Formats: sequence, structure tokens, C-alpha cells
Amino acid sequence: MPDVVVTLTDTKPSPPRADFAFEIDFQRGVGPASRVFSATHDFIKACEALDAELVQSIDLSIETVLVLEDIQIGSIKTWLRNTLTATEDDALKTLDWKPLVGKYLVRAKYAVIRWIDDESHPRSLPELRREIQQIAAETDVRRLPDYSAPSPTALTNAIRDFQAVKDRLIPGDRARLLTHDGDIEMNLSVSFQIEDIEALAVAKTIETPASEMILAVKKPDYLGTSKWELRHGKRTISAKIEDAGWLKRFQGRQVDVRPGDALQCTVKIEMLYGFDNELIAERYTVLTVIDVLANRYQVIELPFEDKSDG
Repeated sequence: MPDVVVTLTDTKPSPPRADFAFEIDFQRGVGPASRVFSATHDFIKACEALDAELVQSIDLSIETVLVLEDIQIGSIKTWLRNTLTATEDDALKTLDWKPLVGKYLVRAKYAVIRWIDDESHPRSLPELRREIQQIAAETDVRRLPDYSAPSPTALTNAIRDFQAVKDRLIPGDRARLLTHDGDIEMNLSVSFQIEDIEALAVAKTIETPASEMILAVKKPDYLGTSKWELRHGKRTISAKIEDAGWLKRFQGRQVDVRPGDALQCTVKIEMLYGFDNELIAERYTVLTVIDVLANRYQVIELPFEDKSDG
């Protein structure tokens, strides 16, 4: 049997061939286990959606796919890499553009995460757009100063998505974006409310007159601290209930509402439009609950003939 030589070293192994990583250092034995994997999944989805918008600032012909390079345990460290393709484009033929664009995508994510957690001065969405536009221009891929800023709607969605990642985790957890140029830790104590996020990109709000609707209940708010999850047709919506008297009776168990029941109510709808005149969000507010409609649907068992006896 040949001799086996074991060499000890203090040198850390090289990281996988990846552009960046998302690391969660989680509290062991505390909280639901699913939060770690849900937060990682949501982070990847947020990056994919943001990347699809960011590459448009460089060239409309570029497409990006985020691929998984490695997962390391201890803390959960997920290494990711952007694979980039482009159709024939004369502006890209003479340049090794993929490393430049890949670095731009990572720097832009870093900028968004830092912006979310920076409470040192009032947040400005136009300022964030200009910063990312400048990062795109520094790639000099097109050799022309014609790099567009990401749309307000896309950035609003990215901010909301990254905040949702933070909301998945619990106090004591830590989450970091790891890059070749430096790391940034998400500040889990900073919570950026969705209404505040949307307000940054809103140019105009149109409010509809209150009207009567029937909304199916998917998830009631038993604590009175969040919105109800309701359904109108096939569409799921979140709504705040402002009928204080009805809420008091509901939370005092004088009114019975179960998932599958419906609320007959008067509802105000606000439609929020961005500076690009696109619809950013719709807000539903239940002003008055008129009645609770119990779910009267019953599964009818169809009779069948037992042919087992021939």
C-alpha cells in the first residue's frame, strides 16, 4: 500500500468560479428551518428579476441566466454566476464584454442592498437610478454614453424583493452578499415598509369611489397588525380593514370568519402610477364590512354502482 502524505495548511480553499454568493449565518435550533431556504430562494429570484432589467441598460440583445455553482454548509453559502449571451451586435463583437457586464450586475446588487439599509439620509429613488446608470456607463461596453437607468418600477420591485428576503429571517440571523470587491451585510433591523417603497416611485395616485364588493377570505388577520389576504375572482389581494367596530367584534370572537368565507364590504381602491406612467401597485382598503358570507359550497358525493359482486 503506497504511503499517504497529509499536508496541513492555513490557506483557505479558493472560492468556486462564481460572480458572487449569498451567505446566511443562521441561529441553530431557533425558529422555523424553512426560513433559511426560503430566504435563499427569494434572494435568487430577486436577483434574476433585477438582472433582467439591468442588462437592458447595457444592450437590448443581452440575456442573462443565473446558475448555481456551489453550496457550502456551516453557514449556508450559495455561490452564483451569471451566464450571458447576446445576439449578433456589432457593438459587442470587438470587446470581451461578459466579465464587464457580470461585474456591473454584481455592483448594482450591492448598490441596491446598501441603499435599502442606509438610514443616514432620506432615500432617493432617482439617486439610486443615477448611481446604477453610472455603474453601467463605467463598463464602456458600447463605447457610447447612451446607458439607460433601470426603470423606477423595476427598482421598486427589487427593493421590495430584497426587503422580503430580510423579513424571512429572525433576530440573530445574519445575511451577506459576498463579492470579489467586498462584502455587504444586510441590516435585518432596518425594515423598509412596502408602502414607503412604493411611495418613492409614485408620480400619480388615482382613487376610485368606494364600491361594494364580495371578497373571499384566504387568510384573516387575527392579531390586527397586518393586512388580510383576500381573493376577488382569481386575483389575490392584500387589504387593510378600517372598520374599527367590526374588527373589534372579530378579534373579540363575536364574529366568526374562516378561510373560504367571504366579506361583503365597501372597498376603496387606489391605483399608483410611476413616472413612466406604468401601474406600480393597487391598494385595497375595506371601509365597511356589511356581512360575512359563509362558504356554503359542499362537495356532493356522486352515487356509484358497486359492481364487485358481478
